Amino acid sequence: MKRIALAFSRAETAEKIRRMLDASGYDVCAVCRSRAELVRTLSGMDETLIIMGYKLPDGVADEVYEDIEGRHKLISIVKAEHSSDIYNQDIFVVTLPINRQILLNAIETFVGMIERTKHRRQRTDEEKQIINNAKAYLMENHAMTEEAAHRFIQKRSMDTGAKFIDTARQILGI
Repeated sequence: MKRIALAFSRAETAEKIRRMLDASGYDVCAVCRSRAELVRTLSGMDETLIIMGYKLPDGVADEVYEDIEGRHKLISIVKAEHSSDIYNQDIFVVTLPINRQILLNAIETFVGMIERTKHRRQRTDEEKQIINNAKAYLMENHAMTEEAAHRFIQKRSMDTGAKFIDTARQILGI
C-alpha cells in the first residue's frame, strides 16, 4: 500500500494527519474535503488506502466504501459513539482519541491484514458449496441469519484451531 488519500471535512484535521504520515515516511497523494471529491480523485488510481473521519459533508464511511467498490481500502477514524454506526466489516475502524503511534499501528495492522489476504489460497467451487451448505444447515436448523451462521463457523474454527472448511465439513457430518 504505497499511497494514502485523506478525506476529512475539517482542513485542520486532514493537515494534522498528513503531517503525522509525512513525518513517518508515508506518501499522502490526496487530501479531500468531500465524498464527491474523493471519488473523483481516486477514479484513475490503483489501490489506495483511504483514511477518513466518520462523516463528510456529503456522506458517511459506509457510503464512501460503496462508492469505491472494493478497489481501495478504508480506515475510518471515529468517536467511540460512532464506531457501531459503521456497518461494513471491510472498513477498519480506529476510535478517538488518536495519536501518531496509534495511527501508525492501525495502518501497519490493516496493511498486514490486506497482505495476508492476498496470499491466501482461493477456495475451490466445491469448498464454497460445502461452506454454503453448512451455513444453510445452520440457518434452517438453528434459526440463524447467514451472517450469524458464518460467524458461528468462524468462531468454532478459531476455538478448535481447525480450518474454516474443515469446520463446515464437520457441521455437515462429511
